[in-house]
Amino acid sequence: MLKKLHTLLFAICLIALTGIFSCSNEAETASHSVTIRLPNEPESLHPIFSKSIYATQIESLILLPIAEYDPITMELSPILISSIPTGENITEGKHAGGKVFNFKFRPEAKWADGSPVTGNDYLFTFKSVYNPYVNSAAWKNFMNFIDEIVVDPNNPQNVSVYLDSAYSLDVEAVINWNLYPENVYDPEGLMSSFTLEDLRNPDIVWTVEQDSLLKRFATLYESPEFFRDNVSGSGAYELDEWVTGEYIRLKRKSTWWGDQMKDPPSLLQAYPSSITYRIILDEAASEAAIKTGEIDLMAGITPSSFNRMRNNPEWAEKLNFDTPALMQINYIEINHRNPILADVRVRKALAHAIDYDAILNNVMEGLAARATSPIHPDKHYYHKDLQPITRDIKKSLALLEEAGWNDTNGNGIPDKIIDGKLKELHLGIKITNKEEGMATATIVKENAKEAGFDIELVVVDPSQIQQDVRQRNFDLLPLRVRAFPHMDDPYTIWHSDNDRQGGGNRSGFRSEALDDAMEELRRADDPAEQEAALKEFQQIIYDEQAGIFLYTPLERIVSSKRIQFPPSTRRPGYFENMIRPAEL
Repeated sequence: MLKKLHTLLFAICLIALTGIFSCSNEAETASHSVTIRLPNEPESLHPIFSKSIYATQIESLILLPIAEYDPITMELSPILISSIPTGENITEGKHAGGKVFNFKFRPEAKWADGSPVTGNDYLFTFKSVYNPYVNSAAWKNFMNFIDEIVVDPNNPQNVSVYLDSAYSLDVEAVINWNLYPENVYDPEGLMSSFTLEDLRNPDIVWTVEQDSLLKRFATLYESPEFFRDNVSGSGAYELDEWVTGEYIRLKRKSTWWGDQMKDPPSLLQAYPSSITYRIILDEAASEAAIKTGEIDLMAGITPSSFNRMRNNPEWAEKLNFDTPALMQINYIEINHRNPILADVRVRKALAHAIDYDAILNNVMEGLAARATSPIHPDKHYYHKDLQPITRDIKKSLALLEEAGWNDTNGNGIPDKIIDGKLKELHLGIKITNKEEGMATATIVKENAKEAGFDIELVVVDPSQIQQDVRQRNFDLLPLRVRAFPHMDDPYTIWHSDNDRQGGGNRSGFRSEALDDAMEELRRADDPAEQEAALKEFQQIIYDEQAGIFLYTPLERIVSSKRIQFPPSTRRPGYFENMIRPAEL
């Protein structure tokens, strides 16, 4: 859910026979510094607003989630709370027919200033999302299911959260997100004078004074101070230094509350005394850096570089190479707002023109497997009956002819009258200069040319890609979407309601049947009904060829032999807090 790679601290006394770490030993972590390559610089470290996947892994070391999926067991693990709550059915009162989730924040859990983590911080985080001037649409998508929050006035560490309607991800909506400290992010107490009920009331009319307070909070909340200067949370690490274009450095807190815990879970360990993220855009430079020992770890490198290093006896002896299965799907986003691509026959023609084996073998070099839908193949509700689309140029040509595309002017490119204007079968595929994307796009371009498509490769800066996605300024766009251990909820990305400015539906695909399937999924309590809804969702996406799904990759991690860590299927394939010296 949202921003998550969440981690805390550790307690490092090795119990010889059990292999359990149970007590703090500052000396063992004092000199254990780790340097990790970051291929792109995040725009901020503010989970509600940041868009970068690289921001996620850093944010969650500072601003812990309330609960998170363990990177090893893939089970939801309590982080800031004592245990995972179970929804209790309500039979009477204003929430009759709904559920209540009761939980308690850990008494050990502290913010950076030593103050306790409480339900007041929980309520504040919600309020901040519902400030009408805060751009937080993605968080509202799941928080909308929560109807009331009650903080125990006698013990603010006790919280009750009420949901009046069924939601398949109810537990995740309640506790699987990053928590903000009220005293840091609202030092003036601007949101304390507003109730959550009022903030969520679309018909309320604010007084001039109230409107001014809401605007002031939003301005401060989204200011550079909280985007990168004053990033503070309950995690084991704090932001030490951020030099634009060079590195981001975190240091382990000297007084870390996790040290008080006996046998902390994976995400409450913190081995490194400092973590430096070296921002190295160029892959060749990062390869040189790990060979010279300037960095300790890099992930997500191209398959060609990974295999070349792994197959070199010299580097195979000096470096570690890990390829955990990655919960990610690579696909081509289709902009359905383009009148050419609005026709399902054109989308299917393009899909059948692509040589998928060439992408798997030549681009991914065997480090990937085919995908047929937005759902990861490892999920039990993955629709196994959907056969992968195969290359069939004759079928592509027939579909285009059926759709009315013919070369009427003899220039070699099919054309058609659309909205009274002659349109050539010309599309742009927008990419950065990254090797994997370039190679994939080139194969698509050359393959599609045989079916009559005139595809232009449009190479732009990574920062421009993000802007173009937000503005829906693309025809075709190679993207990757992360999967999470919890049940999928595709509503944000695929529902018609989110095809709007600021919404998550980038493609603009609209389908009443698809919307119905996603809404049924959210309402369903029964696992069989949830699985049926998710399979129906996949079937519609497949039949409509709403996107072109390419492959699920293996992660490619190269690391120094001076460190060790357990590889994980959760992106980015490793968890920084769990990186230990190799000799331990």
